[in-house]
Amino acid sequence: MKQPAPLTLPLTRDQLASYWAQREQLFTHNRVDLSGLHEIDSIGLAFLVQWSQSLAADARPLTLNSPPASFYPLADLYGVGEFFTPTDNLAESQYESE
Repeated sequence: MKQPAPLTLPLTRDQLASYWAQREQLFTHNRVDLSGLHEIDSIGLAFLVQWSQSLAADARPLTLNSPPASFYPLADLYGVGEFFTPTDNLAESQYESE
């Protein structure tokens, strides 16, 4: 099994160009480690949706490991929570209490 892609920069509009430049390599992963991520905005969420949709063409879900506590409320707000397979390790996020 391929290791999860680790995302450590904020998943925000300011960092999107960096992530977008890596998308070909990142989108080969069907798991992403968000435990080092402390910030996500709607642009970052849209990036993850695009990632998920690229995997959906091969019937593979995008699994999120340790998303920050703010992730699911944001995903629910935009109605895209079903694009992701959650893990049971939300509590492991180092930024959950922020």
